[in-house]
Amino acid sequence: MNVLWIKDGNIGHEKQVRVLLDQLLKNKQLNIIERTIKGIFPFFTYINDVEENYYDLIIGAGNKTYPLLLDTKKYQKNITKTVAVLTPSFKKDKFDIICAPYHDEHKLKDINNVIYFKGSLASVSLSEPEEKTILIAIGGKNKHYHFDQKHIISQIKYFISLHSDKDCYIYNSRRTPTKMNDEILSLKNNKNNIYFIDYKNQQSSSFEDILHRASSKLITRDSMNMVFESLSCRGKTYLIDMRVKNKKSKVLNVINNLIKHNEVGSIEFDNPIDGISTMKLKTQNIYNDVFAEVEKVEYTLKKLI
Repeated sequence: MNVLWIKDGNIGHEKQVRVLLDQLLKNKQLNIIERTIKGIFPFFTYINDVEENYYDLIIGAGNKTYPLLLDTKKYQKNITKTVAVLTPSFKKDKFDIICAPYHDEHKLKDINNVIYFKGSLASVSLSEPEEKTILIAIGGKNKHYHFDQKHIISQIKYFISLHSDKDCYIYNSRRTPTKMNDEILSLKNNKNNIYFIDYKNQQSSSFEDILHRASSKLITRDSMNMVFESLSCRGKTYLIDMRVKNKKSKVLNVINNLIKHNEVGSIEFDNPIDGISTMKLKTQNIYNDVFAEVEKVEYTLKKLI
């Protein structure tokens, strides 16, 4: 099967398409051709070297890719299928298949070409974690939560203190403020079992590899993709406490539901006495299954294509 993957340069979008294609590759032979969008969105965008009557599947994620999915199909075979990963904001009924998160269900009323999944797509691992390894993943400024650096760093120090004898890998993101990076570097320099992996230079220890090995993982609430990546493998997942910025945020609703149903752990604060509050870890339900949303989507998609 010949697949054209149209990419928009957004790592979060591309990662979800990648894990879906990787899952399809386990059961199908795919010849994947990647093309990155060029030009200025929304005025004029294009992709180079697209052959006519060649692709069986055209796939992409993100609003920049969707118009090109539909335009490219005009010059393809009748059996060519377009697959929009995530939720298009226009012409939803023109796509052959949409793979969308449940929290966008209200945007897809009366659309019958949708395969739903929970949260975001992530690769699944059932490997047994290493007790000696923990991971911390930090997002940054966002529209869902206030990124209070002092509040967040205090929780990171607390989490590390509970695992002081373990190797701790700390990952930042492109949204992480410089001052937060400096705080993490200071922590790293004070202990020889803390490793700071800057997103600009991740050649040494890949996020996914350490994530699958970690017995406990602490993640900021704004990083929904990271949260679902963590829940798609073994080991305990905890969320850093963050003050809400936008009460109508769909990310907030997803995270709150995970906490409500004990699908994820969190750091909680007791009522302050004399202005002092204490932290504690609330653990997720140990009987929860590893999330396997990409496997569910792939199973349905495989039957449709």
